[in-house]
Amino acid sequence: MWIPLTSALLQTKLTAAEFASLSAAQLPTGVTSAELIAQEITSTVAMVRGYVAANRENTLGEGETIPDELTDAALHILRHKTFSRLPGLKKLLDEARVREYEDALSQLKDAAAGRFRVTPPETIAAEQPASQTISSRAPKRQSTREKWSGVL
Repeated sequence: MWIPLTSALLQTKLTAAEFASLSAAQLPTGVTSAELIAQEITSTVAMVRGYVAANRENTLGEGETIPDELTDAALHILRHKTFSRLPGLKKLLDEARVREYEDALSQLKDAAAGRFRVTPPETIAAEQPASQTISSRAPKRQSTREKWSGVL
């Protein structure tokens, strides 16, 4: 099953105090925490879909969805990116969370390499990335019948 990545899902990876800190963080003028989270969600979804699409055996789901098998990986990446982007929240990235982020990236690389299979979507996206094609060219022929005619 393919699902959308949402801020509600992000909250499942944060404590109430962390989410409150995220909501109250000092942001650039005119930017709300909800907008910042939405930007990072869009970026993370694109990242996950890019890794999935890297394996030509995979097909992408419709809309801005990701395979549910990669939800935890996407949430670990989203949490890391969000905390890294906001001043004062980097301190929340302890060793365990940094390791979860690294493991999530590793899982995405495995999905791209075909070592981690994702469930095909029920509804396939109208546009799929072009599959890789391999083209080869034979070297130009040096000898021809015309060049060798009359030699024997």
